[in-house]
Amino acid sequence: MRKIRLALCIGEPEYQTRLTSCMLTYYKSQFELFLFSDPQQLWEGQQEYDVILCGDYPDEICSVAQKRMEPILYLIDTEEQDPPEDLCEGHIRITEKYQEITTLVDEIMSCIGGEVREVCDRGFLSAKTKVTAVYSLAENEYQMPFIATMASILADEQSVLVLDLQENSGLSQLIESPSKYGLEELMVMAESGTYSNKRLQACISHKDKVDYIFSAESTECISEASVSTYTKMMQLLKSEMNYEVILVNLGSRFTGFFEFLYQCNQVILLQRKSGLCQWREYELVEEMKRRGYTALLDRMVPMEVPLMTGIVTSCERLVEQWKWNEFGDRIRGVTPKVAKIG
Repeated sequence: MRKIRLALCIGEPEYQTRLTSCMLTYYKSQFELFLFSDPQQLWEGQQEYDVILCGDYPDEICSVAQKRMEPILYLIDTEEQDPPEDLCEGHIRITEKYQEITTLVDEIMSCIGGEVREVCDRGFLSAKTKVTAVYSLAENEYQMPFIATMASILADEQSVLVLDLQENSGLSQLIESPSKYGLEELMVMAESGTYSNKRLQACISHKDKVDYIFSAESTECISEASVSTYTKMMQLLKSEMNYEVILVNLGSRFTGFFEFLYQCNQVILLQRKSGLCQWREYELVEEMKRRGYTALLDRMVPMEVPLMTGIVTSCERLVEQWKWNEFGDRIRGVTPKVAKIG
């Protein structure tokens, strides 16, 4: 996930040290910090930030605000002083210096979260993000543990997002603390053409090193959405969130399903060695040819799911087993390799 670039310039060294320590302890996954001891460094610097958090330099910050267009959050002790009048204008906001860290983070998020931006409608970016779709022709209850295993393997070296488009996939049982929103909110932003960082990040859940976006609660909307919605949605995730790999867990087909697949870098086809599965795969391939997506066949990777001989007690246990056995080695052999971003 793309981190929020936060510049810190606070005159009280102990406060800045404590705040930095707290941010790195509890919010390291969300923020990238840039520390300054002198406002002049902000004035002279060419680096761009999402928010500037400062305090104890009222005169200098006014000069900084005249040059820099980023939102500036200025800290004051309201019990000791009144807000300077010349700081209560433009893109400078005043906030309480001594408050709960969670409240301060909410203030920081609100500085950028209210900014509504337009979603670019230009198809997929030619970006470093690689998109892998996972689709099953048989026993699709194993899609979620498969994609969780692949995500866990990839996350050891890369930033990974799992986008769940499978109805009743069981992902909610895997993550104890779900996000405030999910796929529905992401679709709303894509269809409306506008989004904000705060809404976007509220759609994302976290487990270990992997980010997840839950499937829709009203699963009918998955098949009812158009391919343009999914294209804009992927455009938004690729351009704004800066993931190296996005894994898409596919369920029922939607309008433009094959067009969506065609925009993926890789399609993993989960299968079984059986006559019925072979018939289904044959018809799938023939349909791709009829629709003119023959080139997509070169990006398809057949993957046979191991036969389960015992009772699967939990998804976490199955993921751990798959990750470190021969099946995990097979998954490593097909995982997308991308250059590091940054």
